[in-house]
Amino acid sequence: MENNTKGFWNNLKEKNNRFRSKHFDLSEEAKFRFDILNYKTDGMIFVTTVLIVPFILALMIWLINPDYKEGFQILYIVSVCIGLIFSCIRNNAGIFKEGYLWIYLFILGPQLASVIVSIFVSIFVKITEENKEAINSFASIITMFITEITIIALVLKYDRKIPKRIKETFKKNWKEVIFISLIGVVLLFVFVNLIITNLIETKLFGFEGSNNQESLNGSGILDGDFGNGAKIAYIILLFLFSIITAPLCEEICMRNSFNLNASNKLLGFVSSAMFFGFVHYGTTFDFGHILSYSAAGFVLSGVFLYTKGNMTYSWTIHILNNLIAFILMLAI
Repeated sequence: MENNTKGFWNNLKEKNNRFRSKHFDLSEEAKFRFDILNYKTDGMIFVTTVLIVPFILALMIWLINPDYKEGFQILYIVSVCIGLIFSCIRNNAGIFKEGYLWIYLFILGPQLASVIVSIFVSIFVKITEENKEAINSFASIITMFITEITIIALVLKYDRKIPKRIKETFKKNWKEVIFISLIGVVLLFVFVNLIITNLIETKLFGFEGSNNQESLNGSGILDGDFGNGAKIAYIILLFLFSIITAPLCEEICMRNSFNLNASNKLLGFVSSAMFFGFVHYGTTFDFGHILSYSAAGFVLSGVFLYTKGNMTYSWTIHILNNLIAFILMLAI
């Protein structure tokens, strides 16, 4: 009986591997490598500095003094910078070429961009109590937009594998892209949005909308008295950010670059999923939505792992999911 069961699972595993090879294999130049670094040293240093330490710090500060967000941001930056220094020392040759840097830029970039945006706002914009929230919403989304455009530009210049992988996938496996994208969107909508967000977080625990989603909704811009010009400008900016730049940049950084640095399939799968959740709730101490954002991360990371490290699939899922959310936001 035991031998029959073992044989069944081995046979199923072989069929699954053949299926994946048939539908998701790419040329050697475009293939993703999960073991490019030593996960026991490089991978653990990376995961510890960008996820484990920041998560513990965020949780402790949230429990002790939830108003200490600025202090957490400083500690978060210090932890990530330590990881970046180790990466530069140990793997300097691949920082740009292999794509180790992108995840670090995704975390640290907004800090620099926010300084530039703040200076611009202080010089050219008159801030009042009435428009303060609206200006902060514009400034926040512009900061992330600048960061992500910069990362995408650097990837196109230095990282030749990602564009090649995407082009080859759309050319060779476009049917698989459509199929996997539809499955992924259904999983996100049914499992994450309906079950976890609506049933568990909202109805069972009574949590309101996430801070991340509220900030994207414009803090009253769309339903406030700011004039049609401001509303149209914000809608256009939000579309460019949430549909065009954010899905691509987040998948480059949180799937491709993260797994390169982790350099282990299991470590990369779990930690990249948790990190995706953390960047959406951790910095604002919005732990009430840890389940929904982490679950979304596991869906996208699972797709990335199953398709042999091809972020094209998780990217298209991410686009469709954000597009649906964008349309629903405008409709409601």
